[in-house]
Amino acid sequence: MELLPAALFLWGIPIKSQLIERKVQNEWETTTLGENTAFVYYFLLNGTTAQFLKERSDSLFGWITPELPEDLMFYEDEQCLLAACSHEGFFWVDEKVWDRFLLS
Repeated sequence: MELLPAALFLWGIPIKSQLIERKVQNEWETTTLGENTAFVYYFLLNGTTAQFLKERSDSLFGWITPELPEDLMFYEDEQCLLAACSHEGFFWVDEKVWDRFLLS
């Protein structure tokens, strides 16, 4: 199964049952906090979590706290395929994923 990690606050959201783990981190693909830390939550990506994402926003850049968690990232086998930094307005896509997108 793919993992869906997000640097977010767990506000009693309906995908709690999909939580894999919560880590204290000072950096992830789109952010470096220096000496500060944040909780990073890792979720399974499946029908339940995909529906949650679709219902909350129609854009990667719509995920901004405090309304929504931010810094969504999608992994497969420990490799980041897509990472977004909503409040800074940028995203990163793995080259192989981008190539597949362009060919489709």
